[in-house]
Amino acid sequence: MQVVSGEFVKNKRVLLRMDLDVPIQNGVIQEEYRLMAGLPTLELCLQNAASVVVCGHIGRPLGKEVKELSVAPIVNFFEDWYCDLELPQGRFHVLENLRFEAGEDSGDLNFAKELAAYGDVYVYEAFATHRSAASTTIVPTLIPSAAGLRFAKEVEVLLSLKNNPKKPLVAIIGGAKVEDKYPAVVALSKFCDAVMVGGLLAKQVKEQDLQISKNVLLGKIAENGIDIDQSTIEAFAGVIKHAKQVIWAGPVGKYEDPQGNKGNIGLAQAVIDSGAESIIGGGDSIAALEQFLDKFSFVSTGGGAMLKLLIDGTLPTIEALNR
Repeated sequence: MQVVSGEFVKNKRVLLRMDLDVPIQNGVIQEEYRLMAGLPTLELCLQNAASVVVCGHIGRPLGKEVKELSVAPIVNFFEDWYCDLELPQGRFHVLENLRFEAGEDSGDLNFAKELAAYGDVYVYEAFATHRSAASTTIVPTLIPSAAGLRFAKEVEVLLSLKNNPKKPLVAIIGGAKVEDKYPAVVALSKFCDAVMVGGLLAKQVKEQDLQISKNVLLGKIAENGIDIDQSTIEAFAGVIKHAKQVIWAGPVGKYEDPQGNKGNIGLAQAVIDSGAESIIGGGDSIAALEQFLDKFSFVSTGGGAMLKLLIDGTLPTIEALNR
């Protein structure tokens, strides 16, 4: 997999696929981590390329224009960031939300060709967006392509964990959708020493009587219904204490409510106190653990992508870049 460099983009028109899918309310970006993670790649391109066209998606508009999901706040973010770079007029442009076009999610070849026409080369810097689509897996087969700096780092760190785990290796899996996370719980239990499941996910696994192995620990819901209870925090912390490596994907409580964030805070402190190498991932995890981010060893921009790469050893986007 080629990684972007100044030489790769030198004096070329660059189509840069970034991760623009950040939470926005009333036109205001609520959490900037994914955008910030892509800035080193954007800066490298702007310093060396003839022009840069950024593209990406926000939310799931399903092929229709949705005003609330416009890239306008993202454009404002970039303008605030590069206002001191004195860029010549026309060197930098952000395309509207790709998912306003039905051809994006359907992987339409003609739409991919339209996108590819914006660049002489393509740079992929959207680790969290790992599913097949026109911009993610077709465009890189049409023009010379390279991975962004952060994308390459994500792959390096996560494959190192998968191929050379430090034991004991434990995982914390939270969230609310059993259909999304249960397969990951089963897969992780095969190479982790313990998998601790919190949030509504644990409740659903119990209620649906889904099969789990002996090294999967299901948390109990607190009386308020939006967090794990104190006994679960203590039990999970006891396991974390002996870990050499910790993977964490998904909050174990409703972090938006102070009454639902006790478990997240307690487990975060246990991870930090353990001294274990810690890797957390996903937009909700980042938002829930924002005050602790600098204390973790690595923060992945994509929870689902992180889990899929750890389980499968590759992603559709990696395969596309390797063609």
